[in-house]
Amino acid sequence: MPIDAYLDELFVAARDGDPAAARRLLAETEAHLRECAARLRGQGLDPEDAEREAVRRFGPVGTVTPVLRPAFRDVARLPLRALVRPLVGLAAVGAIAVGVSGVVSELFGRIWGAGFVAGDLPGVAYTAARCAVLQAPYAGLDCAQAAAEHHWGEVVEYRVVFGVLGLVLLLVWRLLPRDSALPAGLTPSLAAAAFLLAAAATGVLALNAAVQGWQGTGAWLSAVVVALPLAVVFAVAALRRMPMKPLSS
Repeated sequence: MPIDAYLDELFVAARDGDPAAARRLLAETEAHLRECAARLRGQGLDPEDAEREAVRRFGPVGTVTPVLRPAFRDVARLPLRALVRPLVGLAAVGAIAVGVSGVVSELFGRIWGAGFVAGDLPGVAYTAARCAVLQAPYAGLDCAQAAAEHHWGEVVEYRVVFGVLGLVLLLVWRLLPRDSALPAGLTPSLAAAAFLLAAAATGVLALNAAVQGWQGTGAWLSAVVVALPLAVVFAVAALRRMPMKPLSS
């Protein structure tokens, strides 16, 4: 890539950063690239090859622009409005993940039965009146089976409602203006931490249900199935967005 094309790409990528820092970065980058290209021309490369090699050594634009963003230690100094859009985005993704876990719970129930998803742990009992209410829609089922069917439906329905709410929040997120740049990798780091904690917490609950006879395991396991992969995805995204020093010439 020629130096001018690289600088154009860097200019576009730097627009969301601090203006003064962006100007300094562009000036320093151009000076470095042209100095490196001149040195390479002196070593026998033709001008075009020298520029391309200088750009290659400097590194992709994506490894340079994170320096325009504030450091993690400066998060507390950011105005609250700067956090609104990312927090709405995180809430949207979280709610959609809950909705997806509801779909997984539906599949678990169809494969292994309502008891696996929403059966009661040992020791849970219902009054005769409550059993009558639970059994009314499920002729032929005993109280425990009817309760599992009822609670399975609630698990799926409530989570799907959360998923729909997440889609609404996602639309709101798309409409919100970007206020200012956040530290590189902050948003995916928060998402990774949140989903990892969710996976750990629901994993413990799933294990607790499993050792007591598997009843109700699926409700928690469905959350783990969704949260753990998302934690990995966001962790990788956070690592990729962390600032990296350009390669020396």
